[in-house]
Amino acid sequence: MFNQILTATLLLIFNANFILADKAQPNILFITVDDMNWDSVGVYGSKLPEITPNIDSIANEGMLFERAYVQASNCSPSRVVFQSGRYPSSSGMRGFYMVNANYPMLPEVLKNNGYFTAVINKPRDTSFSGDYEKYWDQSIILKGAEKRGAQVYAQGMKDFFSLLDEKNKAFYCLVNIADPHKPFYQDPKSTESGFDEYGPSRIYTSSEITIPEFLPKHPGVKIEMRNYYNSVKRADDCVGAILKSLKDSSYEENTIVIFVSDHGMPLPFAKSSLYQNGIRTPWVMKWPEKIKPGSKDTEHMISAVDFFPTILNICGIRKVKGLEGRSFLPLIQGKTQKYRDHIFAEFNENAIGLVYPTRAVHNKKFAYIFNPWSDGKRTFSSASSFHKSYKVIKELAKTDPTVAKRFNHLSFRELEELYDLENDPDCLNNLAKNPAYQTQLKQLRAKLSQHMSKIGDYALEAIKKRESANELVQFMQEQDMQSIKRAEVIQWKRHKNRVGGTGKNTELFMSPANL
Repeated sequence: MFNQILTATLLLIFNANFILADKAQPNILFITVDDMNWDSVGVYGSKLPEITPNIDSIANEGMLFERAYVQASNCSPSRVVFQSGRYPSSSGMRGFYMVNANYPMLPEVLKNNGYFTAVINKPRDTSFSGDYEKYWDQSIILKGAEKRGAQVYAQGMKDFFSLLDEKNKAFYCLVNIADPHKPFYQDPKSTESGFDEYGPSRIYTSSEITIPEFLPKHPGVKIEMRNYYNSVKRADDCVGAILKSLKDSSYEENTIVIFVSDHGMPLPFAKSSLYQNGIRTPWVMKWPEKIKPGSKDTEHMISAVDFFPTILNICGIRKVKGLEGRSFLPLIQGKTQKYRDHIFAEFNENAIGLVYPTRAVHNKKFAYIFNPWSDGKRTFSSASSFHKSYKVIKELAKTDPTVAKRFNHLSFRELEELYDLENDPDCLNNLAKNPAYQTQLKQLRAKLSQHMSKIGDYALEAIKKRESANELVQFMQEQDMQSIKRAEVIQWKRHKNRVGGTGKNTELFMSPANL
């Protein structure tokens, strides 16, 4: 009898502990990289041998989302979507300035629900404002070469776990790796600045590199692509160091690991564009005992705006008001979800405040892009305009009619663009004026307009007035005026903008919710 009572008691204790363990809030380790194309990753089809074994391991031990996207194709606007759960035009984080929002970011919500929150590198680009303590229990800024060193991230994670041992809390830790952001490994600026102090574990040669179809086959472009892929490799080394630190800690068993890139590679027709190479991202995650290793979702489309509600759902925290995405936890659980056959994206302005409001909707077959700034005169400018590949394209355009046509499109775009993604994944052939594709054009334009109306997008008036060149000019004049005003008075995340230095700017931009 005693043995039976003892056995029953032990079973009760075991079951109670199992239930408590099962209900324990999971830790969230969110790893991002800067400017990495989705197809640069091994499990997404990169043909370079051993390019991303550590990123691949997350997918192999967990789940890969084949159709994952970000909402914006430049740094801070994209990163803040993950933490705000709102589109840039909704949150106010259209560019690289500080925003006064009257709603909480994800780390705030998690803090209020018992989580220890931390960001390692890029807290400025990840937060609405410089009031980091509001969002993060711990924020670490890395500088220079250390932002690209695997050893630095290994030590940073080790220190983080040591600190965590004292807290006895679940954690949300965001680690932002600088690579493969410009300057690339062995770029002249990188060498001169000492950024090459930390090299990749393997160095690829130009003979191993293939130039993507959306860039010209030129030796100068090949050198830049070589340096890019070596930076991709170095980023993967950093991911490996972070994963090893987690494995060496006591937290791995209850930690969800998620990996994404903030947008595409920093080259023409990728970063700062709304083509696939601008907004499609690698998105892999593992969750011990919850996600079956080697899982892959090839059908559903997810995006950055879904991250916030998904994390809350995973952590058992009630959804907050105003989120514009929705949880994809059912997909993680191997189920299906309706209405995941399209995503929306936007670009508003570059890092110094020049405005190019652009909107897009992608589904699995087509991409529609609306460029109200495109008037045949205004020239598009982004960070890539100062790098080698852009300069090569510009020079080749002087003598090569085919390249000239591409350079003209890069510079001026067209009011509307439509691409057949199944047959033209690099978006080389604009079908917007092709009579055979007017049905698709109208359907996607209507879907985008409906979305813009739903979120209160300031550019909705432009798409309504798309047939009036004069009204579009007036729209852009107003956007320029607003941008200049922001540049003169708003706190910026960069040291200069379109009107000069930003050091004396003191105001915070009021998000649409506050206007």
